[in-house]
Amino acid sequence: MNKKENKKDNKQDNKKDDKHEGKPETVQRDIEAFLSLPAFLTIVSSSVEVFRKETIGYLVGIKAEDKYIVEYAIPYQTAESSYVHATIDEDRVARVNEILSNVSQALEFIGDFHSHTVFGESRATVIPSDTDLFSTVPGELNLICAVNLKKRSVKWHENRRGILTGTIGEYRIEIGGYYIDKPMVGRQYQRVLVKCPAVTGIGKE
Repeated sequence: MNKKENKKDNKQDNKKDDKHEGKPETVQRDIEAFLSLPAFLTIVSSSVEVFRKETIGYLVGIKAEDKYIVEYAIPYQTAESSYVHATIDEDRVARVNEILSNVSQALEFIGDFHSHTVFGESRATVIPSDTDLFSTVPGELNLICAVNLKKRSVKWHENRRGILTGTIGEYRIEIGGYYIDKPMVGRQYQRVLVKCPAVTGIGKE
């Protein structure tokens, strides 16, 4: 290769580098969900009450940028519940929104919660199932409360994956969250970091 060709190749390489240099990287920001004590107690108690079946309910609170404040969690009284899933009538969501619009200017329907329970030898997890993801409404907060029989007592804490974990009575509880920004195909979702300072203490992990 002669010097002219070598210089030409170097110029082309420099242009390629300049083209990629300075391109901003897309950074996915964390989404957080803060549970009030009443919301936490309702999610846990309603999930434990129907242990080995699943419960479902809606979340009422405030939605901010990359953050949800969950003030209330309200179980659906007539949800169709079984060992592997719980479903609701979408008309009920419309009724909830209508009630909230008439009685509160600050609070709104921000998402839902449901429980996962043990099934045979399989332990419950906070990982959303294909059915969960298929029925998820983009932009809403989704919380999963996984209930298993405990092996040892654990103090309530937020682990490194943003899952709220602890034990109550004979049960080990995990509360995790997920979020979908827009409709998509496949198992793509963003994990939501779940926090409840009233239970874990402010600034504690």
